[in-house]
Amino acid sequence: MSRTIDSNTKSALLASEVTPVFLFEAEYDEGAVRFWTGFGDLLWNGYTWLGTGVFGSVSDIEESTNVQANGITVSLSGIPSEIISIAFNYNYQGRPCRVYLGAVSTATPNQLVGDPLIEMGGRMDVMAVEDSGDTGVVSVSIENRLIDLSRAKERRYTHEDQLINYPGDLGLEYVAGLQDKEVPWGVASSRASTSSSSTAKQTPFTR
Repeated sequence: MSRTIDSNTKSALLASEVTPVFLFEAEYDEGAVRFWTGFGDLLWNGYTWLGTGVFGSVSDIEESTNVQANGITVSLSGIPSEIISIAFNYNYQGRPCRVYLGAVSTATPNQLVGDPLIEMGGRMDVMAVEDSGDTGVVSVSIENRLIDLSRAKERRYTHEDQLINYPGDLGLEYVAGLQDKEVPWGVASSRASTSSSSTAKQTPFTR
């Protein structure tokens, strides 16, 4: 898949000396958390990203010409215990997250060169936490959004389901009553035949 990459970021990544970094962003109902594989705080995109030092890792990111969902695993170590509590207490499954690839300058290691490239965007699936008391290790698997193509849609053509997206819409109000309803099709009923005969007798044919 073709991507648009910032020219400054591209030049930095192709330089003879390069310091690549990953940025990880996860959104929760209670707020978002943001980390990067460097030291100290990094300011980018209007947010502060917490550095995890050299203890952050991202599994191989695979891309294919086929339409398939390839997931990854992100591991973050050295995270303060107050951040670890988010993994324990917040609902994370299905929440959106993103992984970026960027580069920092050797002269200013806490400043990105250009804008990072988004490497993976998906949803959090399974999270494993190892807490030592002061710091911990968090590993989270991220599903590609294409995984939804292989999941059954739990929606129905019912009146109740229709009201979820369209409150007040009565278009499917009588669907439940049609389930066992008999509808004559292609064969005239005896009542219809009697009615037709009676009408024919009452209307004489004239030239």
